[in-house]
Amino acid sequence: QELVAKDLHGTEWRFRHIYRGQPHRHLLTTGWSAFVNKKLVSRDAVLFLRGDNGELRLGVRRAAQLKNGSAFPALYNQCSNLGSLPNVAHAVATKSVFHIYYNPR
Repeated sequence: QELVAKDLHGTEWRFRHIYRGQPHRHLLTTGWSAFVNKKLVSRDAVLFLRGDNGELRLGVRRAAQLKNGSAFPALYNQCSNLGSLPNVAHAVATKSVFHIYYNPR
């Protein structure tokens, strides 16, 4: 099946989705390499969200940025509440930027 998702800038990205392998898994084939090469760096994560109107949206969760071997705890503490799903859904609906910070244990 073909998936068409828009990023926050309104750019449409087309991916081909297949479900195969042993064990079965979801794979994105056609279009995925172009997206990865233009948008992602190592350890970034891609989020797919479905809007209230049914439109598929995507965002990028950036990998933690390191400086002198440590994360930016002050930045994380200021923004930790921005990563909740309702806030992300609101950002997608209003076409505004959202950030998600992940602090592994």
